[in-house]
Amino acid sequence: MAIPVHKPKREDILKCVARFDDINPAATGLPDQEIEGYHRTFYNALGFSQPSGDGAYSPIGEDAKPLINHLSPGFNLAYVEAAPSQGVMMHTHDTNETFVVIAGTWMFEWEGDQGDDHVILNERDIVSFEPGAQRRFECVSAPDGAEKGMILGVIGGDTPAAEFSPEAIEKMRAAGVDVQQAAE
Repeated sequence: MAIPVHKPKREDILKCVARFDDINPAATGLPDQEIEGYHRTFYNALGFSQPSGDGAYSPIGEDAKPLINHLSPGFNLAYVEAAPSQGVMMHTHDTNETFVVIAGTWMFEWEGDQGDDHVILNERDIVSFEPGAQRRFECVSAPDGAEKGMILGVIGGDTPAAEFSPEAIEKMRAAGVDVQQAAE
């Protein structure tokens, strides 16, 4: 079966271009971003916005609006920038999440069958987490001459949800951060 060919107009393709300098950075939008050790900035290029419903978190937070937002590609592309020792608390998604290290060295940790485990990745390395796996990431080092590292996150789905681990919720509440999560 042949794939139907579509010949889009130039202006239609240009609506699908996300120049990094045009993406609005978002350093807020998820409750753990308020706590030291979990500061990070999202640059949402393509995909979803905040899911609807009480206690539903978007994997990249409600403040990271995608620059290309008129498509339903079935996935999201967003850069994450963080200084060394900064990252995200342990959480899970209902879809696949894949990371490509763009700049620096990053630690990716997960709750495994033998307890917590991790891998350190360098630039151009990739890790992919299946739905339901508790995971977190943290910038270990920035490139020489830079203050922050960067990863590219690819998250499956058009309206995926994220949930923080019970330990992360406890830590946020102990820090005075209001956490609303449906799966409590």
